[in-house]
Amino acid sequence: MKKIILITLLLVSISGFSQYHTTYDWSNTPIIHEITSDESKESSIAILKKEIVEFSQSKITNDLAVFETTHNIIRVNDEAGIARHTQIYIPMNRVNKIVSLKARTINKDGKVIDLDENNIKQIENVDEYGDFQIFAIEGAEIDSEIEVLYTLKKDYSPFGSETLQTDYTIQRAEMVFITNNLLGQIKTYNTDQEFERTYLDNMLVEELVISNILPVATEDYAATDANKIYAAYQCFGNPDLTQDDLWSNTVGNVASNFFPEKTSKIVIEEIKNNIMKDEPIDISDYKKAALIDNYVKSNYNVVENNNPQLEEIEFILQNRTASNYGILKAYAHFLKAFDIEYEIVVTSNRYTHRFDPEFYNPSALREFLIYLPVLKQYISPDRLDYRLSEAPANILGNYGVFIKKDMDYYFAKVSQNDPEFSRVQRVMDISFTDDFDKVIVDESQEYTGHWSILYRALMTYYTGQDKADVEDQLTGSGIEDKHTTKFEVENPEMNQTEYNLPYIVNSTIESSALIEEAGDSYIFKLGTIIGVQSELYQEKERANPIEMQYPNQYNYTITVDIPEGYTLEGLESLEIHKELVVDGKKLCYWKSDYTLKDNLLIITIEEAYKVNDFPKEEYEGFRNVINAASDFNKAALLFMAE
Repeated sequence: MKKIILITLLLVSISGFSQYHTTYDWSNTPIIHEITSDESKESSIAILKKEIVEFSQSKITNDLAVFETTHNIIRVNDEAGIARHTQIYIPMNRVNKIVSLKARTINKDGKVIDLDENNIKQIENVDEYGDFQIFAIEGAEIDSEIEVLYTLKKDYSPFGSETLQTDYTIQRAEMVFITNNLLGQIKTYNTDQEFERTYLDNMLVEELVISNILPVATEDYAATDANKIYAAYQCFGNPDLTQDDLWSNTVGNVASNFFPEKTSKIVIEEIKNNIMKDEPIDISDYKKAALIDNYVKSNYNVVENNNPQLEEIEFILQNRTASNYGILKAYAHFLKAFDIEYEIVVTSNRYTHRFDPEFYNPSALREFLIYLPVLKQYISPDRLDYRLSEAPANILGNYGVFIKKDMDYYFAKVSQNDPEFSRVQRVMDISFTDDFDKVIVDESQEYTGHWSILYRALMTYYTGQDKADVEDQLTGSGIEDKHTTKFEVENPEMNQTEYNLPYIVNSTIESSALIEEAGDSYIFKLGTIIGVQSELYQEKERANPIEMQYPNQYNYTITVDIPEGYTLEGLESLEIHKELVVDGKKLCYWKSDYTLKDNLLIITIEEAYKVNDFPKEEYEGFRNVINAASDFNKAALLFMAE
């Protein structure tokens, strides 16, 4: 028995040599920490938010494991803060052991209430996010502190990341990265602070300390999640791996899956019997690619589950069902059959991750596109709303890795080829009933680019009240007692083969709310007819860079029929000129003017945003342009009886 115990202790000692998490602990004499008067006005603040990531390799088996330690101290200042922090969820993804777990509450008088381990429960598959350990904190009251400390042993993964900013203030954030002589590196994002090498318990570690992290700022026109402070890391057992090796490995996997040497016979038959059945042989490559995209999205289903067959090309083609990843293989076979040159783009949603070519991070490689370099257009395989066009708005402007069939690759920005791709053109003719009881608006609208993609999809896939809400938006949102007497659309079909075909809406509405009687005169709320507009009246200093969905332009022509016997006052409110010029380039602008011709008032509006991202230092100029539309929306004219 003694021999068995000795061997066991030896194994533990060898495999757990110099593990920092085994000695890390909280204070034996907890105290209530000092906070500022401003911090006391928040529902909760983090006194400490600490993460320790420690890689370890067994001296006997060479198996790798990662130990993740979380240590949080949260001050709760009101009932909302208490409600938020007294239910603790610990995600169990990749966790094979809870090494330690403890929690306590320290009230303002210094009384300590420890976690009752019997209250710890495991719940499975919470809202499709996987399993969690969950427990409730007891004894929390206003001005108390909640302290939680736990260590998880996880299955080895060479990659990871930690978000260090949240929606409440953090007095002190710490992260410790320990590789125990394995090759590793770590990089911070959205902060000037960097990890520094130091020694803790005689161990060489990388440590990051950031003080006074402000809450994540929720702002309009911002990629809030992508702007959070976080760290991404890598750790390998192989000391010879480089960033180029990691990218080359990904490229090799993609190339082997998405550049087939031969085209499936099923694809040849589908092209002959379906795609090209009614088409001449000599159609353009653009039309061929558009027909492929239309056909796949009309006949194949993309589903989300773990069935490996959903990534096998023969199963996909026979059953017309694939995963988000597998559907790329179907596209690859059709494109090869048509001999259309293509590249696979691996990137990320710019609202959640900014792609970094210099640091391989698989969590940022979640989006796939197919780029046609000759046509300079994209296919978005898993986006049912998109057809062959520019890249989707949530990817546009991010970087990506572009992979060619010869396994060559390059990094480039996912950019928009056509600067005039997205445009809204509205022509409105406005008249009044004889008794000035109603305003009649006859309108023709043309939407191109991302606008046409949006409205085609919404009007195709929405039903009931959702669809009615879109129709309301397309006929002037925010107009009370509006009655739509005509609503017709042109080019509504999702499947298009003509480049950037406009989505056209022709409508007529009537409204009494747009006109008000004022003695012998009438007030016409002209600005309301352009619909509800965005407003930016933020008083605090801008925190985030400015992110537009996409470059776009608006052109309005509004013609008002002036009834005989009336003149107009208030025309000066229609003249608004705002622009943002940076380094000699006009990045965005609003320009509204008017002319009088006989009994007609003709108003022209041009609003444009030439880029989709602006530095936060230019926020004031950007805001002036955005608010110009809101200011015009408030414009009113007075019809005076002569």
